[in-house]
Amino acid sequence: MPAFLTLENISKYYTSGQSVVMGLHGVNLEFTLGEFVAITGESGSGKSTLAKVIAGILPYESGEMSVNGKPTSHYGLPDWEQYRISNISFISQNYDILPGCTVIENVVSALILTGMDKTHAKARAEEILAEVELLDKKKRRAAKLSSGQKQRLSIARALAKPAPILIADEPTGNLDSENSAKVIQLLAAAAREQLVLMVTHDFNEAQEFVTRRITIRDGEVDADIRLQPMEEGKVRTVEETAKPVRDNTKPPLKADLGKKTKNLNWYTAFLQISSRPIWSAIMMFFFALTALALFVFAGTFVINIDDSFTRTYDASAFANGEKTRIAVVREDGTSITKEDCDALLALPFVERIERYGFISDINLYYRDGVDYERHFEALVDDFGSPTGEIKETLTLGDTNIFLQTVPYLPEGADFLTAGRLPENMYEIVAVGNEEQIGTEITFYICNKKLWPVGTYIEVKATVVGVTDLGRHFYVAEQLGRVLTRNQMGEVVIAPTYDIPDNIYVTGDDPMEGRFICSVAMESSLIDQVFTKVIKKGWGDINITEEYYKTQYSFFDVYGNPFMLKPYGTHTSTYRYYYLVKPKLFEQMVPDTGSEVISLTISDYAYTDRVLKAVHELGYPALSPYQIGSTK
Repeated sequence: MPAFLTLENISKYYTSGQSVVMGLHGVNLEFTLGEFVAITGESGSGKSTLAKVIAGILPYESGEMSVNGKPTSHYGLPDWEQYRISNISFISQNYDILPGCTVIENVVSALILTGMDKTHAKARAEEILAEVELLDKKKRRAAKLSSGQKQRLSIARALAKPAPILIADEPTGNLDSENSAKVIQLLAAAAREQLVLMVTHDFNEAQEFVTRRITIRDGEVDADIRLQPMEEGKVRTVEETAKPVRDNTKPPLKADLGKKTKNLNWYTAFLQISSRPIWSAIMMFFFALTALALFVFAGTFVINIDDSFTRTYDASAFANGEKTRIAVVREDGTSITKEDCDALLALPFVERIERYGFISDINLYYRDGVDYERHFEALVDDFGSPTGEIKETLTLGDTNIFLQTVPYLPEGADFLTAGRLPENMYEIVAVGNEEQIGTEITFYICNKKLWPVGTYIEVKATVVGVTDLGRHFYVAEQLGRVLTRNQMGEVVIAPTYDIPDNIYVTGDDPMEGRFICSVAMESSLIDQVFTKVIKKGWGDINITEEYYKTQYSFFDVYGNPFMLKPYGTHTSTYRYYYLVKPKLFEQMVPDTGSEVISLTISDYAYTDRVLKAVHELGYPALSPYQIGSTK
């Protein structure tokens, strides 16, 4: 088969000050359509320079490069631009996508720039996204994709362009092994109709798929080895390269591709502006002002509005002084219902609601060395001799991170980007990418206003879902319900409550799949448990007085052990958190809502407008930031 791309004695040099560095020297290569070529070499060997010369990104100093039999040594800047438009699709490890646009807009824009109309471009884009396994993410902003998904989107944009040469410069450099394999398989599939050149530092991950390996050393071809024979009938002929690679059933491209691409910059700018309309409108507004008008406006702004730049916040009233937070209650003091939340969520500028508003002032610590410090102390006996045991303690630092449950959102709003919602207190939704799912996070919670100094509760939870909304992570509503009840000063277990048999936690892992409720050491629950055990003749009760390890162990008449194990404790008040089964939890802590909820608004500038709207609905409300700050 005749060569489609030929390099004859190609040389490339870089100049810097008084020195000249060789990039390529005397390179002779031939390529045909349908090849999947791996270009390898050490860092600085010239492999990326070779790829960029072939792509028309870098000019060469001597030799001749011919494409489809046509020489390029005489090309000027307009000729190279047309060469890249007609012949090259380029994939880099930096993705080269439009982060502000959705996934499908990225591919549609690439198709429109080839001359395809919008209707057919959208249909074709969905086909290409299905090939790269991104169709289910088509409405997501490209900036929210994982690294592997961004690289596959970059390949989708390259596949949308009907160019005979596809160049991938280190496309797997930022990816894990699983995503690297997917990317290489996509490139191998593209090589059935195109010439695919892949620059890589790790040949092992591609050797199963490539048909040829070229090794570059010190700017020269050190080895050129064909690994697999070319398959007859698999690729197009040189004559067929005159028209783009596409299904003949697809609508024809418009005739003048060159004229269409003259609007590339304007079209791309339009996509970016349309993806961020508010930001773009604000920027256009400020650009339209004259220097004098801007100065006058800024002075009036500082004097007349309730700004947040000149304020100092005092946490005496509310620990959480988040500027976009608004606290709301009912006028009669009863719990706020879901119907109330729906009415408030319908107001302009209200983005989401924390139904358990009391927890918005409970601090959250989860970053070791940032939010808290660990300390270790060797224990000694009464005579001062080491016991061999090590005691671990924590010092909680200052943090502006606060607890939050899964938010109450408008109907139909997307919260999760992957995974599922938490179903119990040992599961959370984290802000981040789907690689976090399955990881375990240990965090500590502390109500600095009501709990004694140094008091905290430790929670170990598994990430079961991820989101791109807000910051940090979200806990299950059960934890919000428990802490809200305690904040209101209610006793979780009524004194006359008859403890059923299923309160006892049994099995090798008593914490698995259980919920917690709060009781006091002197409460009737403990008394009833003790009485019940003694009456049944189950033997002595062993109480280990270590606050974070205390467990009440029982033995039935057959000698089988089971236990009621605390979840955590406030050491100075003997308040314990005990594990109970889900059914019992619902009986003890019914979902009756909270007396206080927290609204999150889109911007502090809308605070007064939202407060006015909430008051008009008949709800008392305030801004903790306004209440707690002074100018």
